[in-house]
Amino acid sequence: MPWFQTLPSRVAKVITGRNLRARATVFACAAIASFGLVSGTLKARDVSAQAGLREILADLASGRNVSARVSLPLQIGFFNGQTALYITPEVGVDPSAGPGTVAAAQQIAVGFNANFIPQNFASLPGSGAVDDIFVFTNFSQGNVLASAPNPAGPGNTDTDYTPLWQVNLVSWIKGRPTALTSQADIATAAQNGFVSVQKTPIIVECSVIFTPRGGLLPLATVREEPAEEADRR
Repeated sequence: MPWFQTLPSRVAKVITGRNLRARATVFACAAIASFGLVSGTLKARDVSAQAGLREILADLASGRNVSARVSLPLQIGFFNGQTALYITPEVGVDPSAGPGTVAAAQQIAVGFNANFIPQNFASLPGSGAVDDIFVFTNFSQGNVLASAPNPAGPGNTDTDYTPLWQVNLVSWIKGRPTALTSQADIATAAQNGFVSVQKTPIIVECSVIFTPRGGLLPLATVREEPAEEADRR
């Protein structure tokens, strides 16, 4: 199971103050399906480790025109009952939330190998600039996004969509857990007492590149990574 599919209990406990029992050892956002921790932190890579990057920089230095592409880890979650694909390059937190929550946000950034934003997301929690992302703490499934672009790309007309998301922790507290793949599913389960939902001051940037409703972001390409290639990372 990918590391991004369940929130580790030690991180959930720091954020919520409760001892949430995670059934897996890692966090969900696309996956998440949740946010996660990995065994080791990947550090910023030196230019010498990337032959392609060296060539691009040399071409730029010589004044040549350059056309390049980058490959980023793809997260897999849900929007409105269907698959949502997105990337997560940044994780931040309101620094006034306390050292424990800040440390938890940093660990989430480690799990995504994302940039950590220590200060500049401070005004985002609870603001109109963010929407909700739902992360499951004790059940392995993809994260749920509250909105998505429609269509993906410069023609988007969905005014609810934002690439900035405030993390909500969803915990099953009664009954047999089942997959919840929309905000409406989560709201119904909460109203019936099956799950609890706790908003945190942690913000993640998750840019949605595909949903069945909105289609694929123009010029984006998606491929499945062979297991042996993923294992080498």
